Amino acid sequence: MAKIPIEIEKIKKTSRYLGSTDSIPKEITEYLITLTEKGQGWEKTVRCNIKELTKFRDEISQLIETTTTAERLNITNDEANVLDRHYSQDALCQGCIYKFTNNCLTCIFELQSPLERKLFLALNKEYIRFSTQYPLNWKGENISIEGKTYNNPKNNFKDVLTVADFYIEKRGVKLCVYTDGHTYHERTEEQAQRDKRIDRKLQELGFQVLRYTGKDVNENTDSIVAEIKKWIEKASYYNV
Repeated sequence: MAKIPIEIEKIKKTSRYLGSTDSIPKEITEYLITLTEKGQGWEKTVRCNIKELTKFRDEISQLIETTTTAERLNITNDEANVLDRHYSQDALCQGCIYKFTNNCLTCIFELQSPLERKLFLALNKEYIRFSTQYPLNWKGENISIEGKTYNNPKNNFKDVLTVADFYIEKRGVKLCVYTDGHTYHERTEEQAQRDKRIDRKLQELGFQVLRYTGKDVNENTDSIVAEIKKWIEKASYYNV
């Protein structure tokens, strides 16, 4: 969104009141509000006093305070209710700098577990560019999985090799990152073998794979981010 083309500055002037016997000039503080329309090349300026400026501020505050979560993010009321519950009850949302942003929508509605959300926030804070829930087919190509499900009787998920929790690509390095929590990704022996097959196939296709347990994410997030950054830096080093 473009910056609001309004500037406000404090100005001071001196004045002598007509008919006053006091020869000492009075200093008056006013505020200059400038509205600029760059496309049209014109400006509109308004002078006001502190009382008028305070009234303007209060009107803006009232508008902001009465704007709902749905209105702020242009989402449905049902989605906004979900967010509001998270804002009041979810520990990850307390003090989060991404409230009322698109990152917030991704964190709540796209990610599959608190582990993914925790790593998502940590990667964002380091300004690492990545994609979430990134589907790849058996050729290593990014594909759409809209409308596809694992349990579809037509097996419409069979062309999907994997959906990486996080995908990072930079200068030839293609990194698939997974969070494998015991609660949200219960790993039976069969699932563990499946993950190994997926990892081998990804490596054959030229991808690097990093998998982290719930314990890793909960206790060593900084170390995980540092390892991911090393892979990114390695991409820069080998492709100078």
